[in-house]
Amino acid sequence: MRTVISLCLFGLTACDSGIDSSEGPQFAIYRLRDAKLFASQLWDEPLENLVLADTPLVALEDVTSYRWQTHEFKVTAAADSQLAAISTTLGPVGGIPFVVTVGNERIYLGAFWYPHSSLVPQVPYIDVMLDPHRICQRWGGQGGEDKRNDPRIYLALKNARVLIE
Repeated sequence: MRTVISLCLFGLTACDSGIDSSEGPQFAIYRLRDAKLFASQLWDEPLENLVLADTPLVALEDVTSYRWQTHEFKVTAAADSQLAAISTTLGPVGGIPFVVTVGNERIYLGAFWYPHSSLVPQVPYIDVMLDPHRICQRWGGQGGEDKRNDPRIYLALKNARVLIE
């Protein structure tokens, strides 16, 4: 019986929870596994139905600073080159979807948005032409809930010491 309990405890500790015990839950931005989906197709889709890529596009260790008031952020050169690749391609008018997570919790759907789009983003978005990078409030977002201000995101960035208040 003791062996069974030990094996169960070992199995639980080996699971990847997305949480670094020294820092708390980790912030990340994930693209979706299905790269053919547009953000405009997913605006009303529950977050738990979205299949995320296996690895984040931007992990917490990629973020060098995040300004809370404007949601501008800077990343390492490696992450910046991945974001630049998105900005230099002619993306879809419906935007490229991403999901912001903290640990294993999905916080909100966002989109990489292109200036040539005739649609207005109904989710927070990253204008691919802006430098520094900034997660903008969804179009017409004044008065609605601003999902970018989720306290779990704030705490994860603060604990990682990249937050500029």
